[in-house]
Amino acid sequence: MRIRIFLLGLAIAGLSILPAYSHGVGYRDAGLKAIALEFFYSTGEKMSYREARVFSPNDNKFAVQSGRTDEQGRFAFVPDCVGEWRVIVRDEEGHQCEAKIDIAQEFLDGTEKHENITEHETLPQGMDLVIRALLGVSIIFNIAMIFRRKG
Repeated sequence: MRIRIFLLGLAIAGLSILPAYSHGVGYRDAGLKAIALEFFYSTGEKMSYREARVFSPNDNKFAVQSGRTDEQGRFAFVPDCVGEWRVIVRDEEGHQCEAKIDIAQEFLDGTEKHENITEHETLPQGMDLVIRALLGVSIIFNIAMIFRRKG
């Protein structure tokens, strides 16, 4: 009797180490249209692997999607409602680019291609502008000092 209980316990313990497959996973083509953007610096350098956040027209405080740009500075998202969507990409040095894209119902229905995304570039702002201005003044001052010493 004890051997039967032992063997039964051993069998139950053996079954418990088998993986439990309650459900599987998979993927398929969703057939959705995405908005793909490319972010870059004013020098033309790609904003590679930078933080990206997407804000829907329904919520300007909390991102509905976040991630990083790829090596080419590209980031894509799939809008699910009409209105102005914002994509903000920023780096560790304080550079930030904000794209605003108006999504129409026709785009969501798949009857219209989104063609009103145009290249947009901003001038340096905030601390970046101050640093560039101070650097320019410093370069001019140093050049003037070099010529003053020679003369």
